[in-house]
Amino acid sequence: MKHRAKTLIFALAMLVVLAGAVPPIQAQEGSAGTTSLMNIGASARALGLGRAYVALADDPAAVFWNPAGLEFVPRLTISLLHAPLYEGAVYDFLGFVYPTLQFGTVGVGYARIGVGDIPVVNQFNVQEGVSRFEYSELYISYAKKLPFNLTTGITFKIDRQEFTFLNLVTSGIGLDLGLMYKPRWDNRFLRDLSIGFHYQNLLKPELKLGVEREVLPAQFRLGILKAFPVGLSGRVNVLLDFSKSEFEPMRVHMGTEYNFRDLGTIRVGFDRNNLAFGAGVRYSFVQIDYSFGNLSYQGDWPPTHRFSITFNLGKTREELIRLAEEERRRREKELVERTKEEERQRFIAEHLAKGKELFEQQKYFDAATEFQMVISEDPFNKTAKIMLDSANTLIQRELQARQEQLIAQAVDKELAKENKRFVELQFEKGQLYLQQKRFNEALIAFNLALERSPDDPIILQAIQTTKRRLNQEVRRLVTQARREFQNRNLSEALRILSEALVLSPDDPQLKREVDALANRVKVQQYVQQALQLYDQGRYQEALALFQEALNLDPANEVLRQYMERARRGLGEGEEELDPQAEKQYIVGTELFLTGRYQEALEVWRELARKYPYNQKIQEAIKKAEDLLKRTKEN
Repeated sequence: MKHRAKTLIFALAMLVVLAGAVPPIQAQEGSAGTTSLMNIGASARALGLGRAYVALADDPAAVFWNPAGLEFVPRLTISLLHAPLYEGAVYDFLGFVYPTLQFGTVGVGYARIGVGDIPVVNQFNVQEGVSRFEYSELYISYAKKLPFNLTTGITFKIDRQEFTFLNLVTSGIGLDLGLMYKPRWDNRFLRDLSIGFHYQNLLKPELKLGVEREVLPAQFRLGILKAFPVGLSGRVNVLLDFSKSEFEPMRVHMGTEYNFRDLGTIRVGFDRNNLAFGAGVRYSFVQIDYSFGNLSYQGDWPPTHRFSITFNLGKTREELIRLAEEERRRREKELVERTKEEERQRFIAEHLAKGKELFEQQKYFDAATEFQMVISEDPFNKTAKIMLDSANTLIQRELQARQEQLIAQAVDKELAKENKRFVELQFEKGQLYLQQKRFNEALIAFNLALERSPDDPIILQAIQTTKRRLNQEVRRLVTQARREFQNRNLSEALRILSEALVLSPDDPQLKREVDALANRVKVQQYVQQALQLYDQGRYQEALALFQEALNLDPANEVLRQYMERARRGLGEGEEELDPQAEKQYIVGTELFLTGRYQEALEVWRELARKYPYNQKIQEAIKKAEDLLKRTKEN
């Protein structure tokens, strides 16, 4: 049993040394439990950066390094790491990240260190068998972005140890906290900055493999990342981490990587006393990372190779948001179409029922009008067609009966017959015009018929119905024009109101509404022409058109702002920049040259508030706005 205990101590000490937790002599003295065996970390990328990763952590390995970084993983991602250690020990890590659109990001990870084929001998140094030792951690993480560019994350973890020869198993639970701050500063020395903080073992796991209880210590890690653009397609990340455990001195980790177009990356890091190197390549949805370095800070073991592979699956969060927006618009369109169809069916049902009611009341002309409205919306409505034919037949029968009566009573039979033909022709024209919604022409035709056949009830009913339909159409057009006006479709609103005015030329309220809207349309046309001239640098002509628009709409503050911009373009009251403003202008120029047009525009606009008439600033703003506009169009 004594030798078996020594074998266990040897296995634990070896694994602690392999994990880089403490020097070998400390492990043998019983301090092996003071640091988690998972201090190797996860991700070949992180190891290639000398473990300086807490401010970057934007892959599934963030469940270990800093759970707050999970929010910067853009899509569903799976990562695997395999690292051979020493004396047959191996380290494996599997991570999974699932970002949601609104509720943050969830991550799951599993890490394992294992040593197999450990020889077990008795007191006579005779091998009695082999054993296996395993140490694993399960990570369940969640991250969420907060206001002020702050992101937080937590990791719940389960630690487990197993030594098979003595059938020893122990487990404990722990909790980690992570924070990440990415400020949006315009200063070129402070922008593209990330600050990360990781509090490991906020809740400390307790393990008892054998007789002694081990409590894993808390560890604090603070990291800083500064990114530098290189050319148009490259980027350099420089990272610095400070880590401090309860029972160990502060450690410093440094690393840098150069990324070219998200295709290839080279890395170098300084992991306390050891150099580390790495590289990565990305193709389609697969990323492979490699690192080479020593896991033992004292140099007791040779350096090893580490590989990890990451699968970036599905669409990014931005793509999903765009698709969700498109789906929302599609549903809205379907809803609008469904609403229109429901309104159409309701219109058909209402007018068909009303037509039947009028038909029963022997108001055949009104009934025919209702059936015709149904057919205009539903050309294949058999009921409306049958009822319309019946109503038209009865109308013609009544009209002919009235005309035959007039012929019988007339002294001049030939003149009465001529009047009959004229009345029937004009009545037919009036019906056709009414179907085409040419109400004024229909009224003219019906009134001509009425002159030859005074007090004819069918013709009087036709005139009354036509006037009613005309008023309904005018009200419909006015409502539609107001809706277009609210949607800022001024030209369309004016066109619709003009149609209404043609139908009802003597309506004073309608005239006032048309005149007011025509005025607004003229203002819009002036502004559009002026903006085109402004974009071409023809500031004087643009200023004149803005003034014309302002004369039509004196209370329009937007027009005054446009005029102010045109005057700035002319350089009226040109102002010299002070040294501080000149430096700020150069910052904007550097942002512009690196393709960050929106940030450059914000810098220049801030300067324009202080120097509204500086032509150099105004030209820079115009150039940035033009490029942003073309970028959105493409």
